[in-house]
Amino acid sequence: MHDDFPTGTRSRPEKRSSHVAPLADTARRLNARGLALLSSAMRTRNCIEQHPSWREIVSVWACASDFTIERAAQSPMVLLDFNFQRGDWWRRVTNAPSCEEFRRERAVTDQTDDAVLLAHDLLLEAWSAARVMPRVASLVFGMAPEVTALIARLSPRDLDRLAVHKVHEMGPRWANRPTFWRELFEAASNEDDEILANVYLHSLQLLGGELVLAQSTHLSLSSETTQPLTYISVQERVGSTSR
Repeated sequence: MHDDFPTGTRSRPEKRSSHVAPLADTARRLNARGLALLSSAMRTRNCIEQHPSWREIVSVWACASDFTIERAAQSPMVLLDFNFQRGDWWRRVTNAPSCEEFRRERAVTDQTDDAVLLAHDLLLEAWSAARVMPRVASLVFGMAPEVTALIARLSPRDLDRLAVHKVHEMGPRWANRPTFWRELFEAASNEDDEILANVYLHSLQLLGGELVLAQSTHLSLSSETTQPLTYISVQERVGSTSR
């Protein structure tokens, strides 16, 4: 895949004070759309047949009311996933000749146009944030640093193709953690903001563990190169969002 933008736009300083608040609003907007769409999809048999890994969280999602979803969507991080922790998947997709890749792997799915539009907006927002302030983008979108760098190199045309042909890769974050979703929806179903805030903190702890694992794995893989990569710590990431 190729970047359609001039090289001068690739490196920009992160302006946290002017970008973090809008990015939080973006997370809430994507969450509201994503949680509502996925909740509806999980009530259908076809969805479970295509995503057996979601089976454990179906009962939790199917009972979520509009009120619960609206409050759960206030999470400061995006609760949708697009293989954002899988550097191997993104390396394969970004390194393969795009036309041939998508001809070979046309998605067999019953996803609606709404799902494709949501996937496109999710990738577009992640891409935009990754180019402007990659460290904060890694936190808000739950992306491994390597994935953030790979997404930032894509072109808008690449994002369009991914949204259409890989929409089936979009799903709920932590689909293998039914306890998290049960806690989130239970907290969101009442009006106690403090309980809900504690669940949001739990989500940051889960993400912190993922980022540490991703960093360790990536540094291990890159140790054979002549230019090792360095990343800021999880504590610095969390602190940057509060500035």
